[in-house]
Amino acid sequence: GVRMRDYGRFGLADADAGDSRSLLVECGFHGDESSRDVAYDQCVRFLQAADALDAAEIERLLPGWRQPDAPRQWALEVTGPVVAQSERFRFTEPFSGLEVIAKAGTVIGDNDGTPVATPYDDCVLVMPSTRQARAGVTVVRYAQRRPL
Repeated sequence: GVRMRDYGRFGLADADAGDSRSLLVECGFHGDESSRDVAYDQCVRFLQAADALDAAEIERLLPGWRQPDAPRQWALEVTGPVVAQSERFRFTEPFSGLEVIAKAGTVIGDNDGTPVATPYDDCVLVMPSTRQARAGVTVVRYAQRRPL
C-alpha cells in the first residue's frame, strides 16, 4: 500500500509546512534482525541529542542499544519521488536500495512507456520497490548524500 513517507508532512515542501518537521529514519529491511539494532541505536541517539536522557542514563535504562559510531557518516536529503503511472512500472535492473547512480540522465526504469532517469549526478535510490506498483504509488525516491 501507500507508505508512511507518502502522508502528511513527509510529502510537503518546507515552504508549505509552517513550523512542523518530520523525520523518517530508514533502518533497513524489516525482516532483517540487524534492522532492529539500527532502530534501537537511532532511538537512543535521538533521546540523547534531544537532551531527554544523557549517555549514563541511556546505558543504565537501555543497555546495549547504542552501537559503535560508523567509520564514515553521511545523511541523505530526499529530493523527490517517482510515482508509478500504472502497475506496469519496471526498473531496468533489480535495485535493492542505496545504489548511487553516477551520471544524471541514467535511465533506471520505465513508467508505462516513459523512461525514468536520474535527475543529477551521484543520485541515491531510496527504497526502490515495484511490489505495490500501481497508479499513484511511490516506487523510489531520489536523494543526495550530505556529509555529517
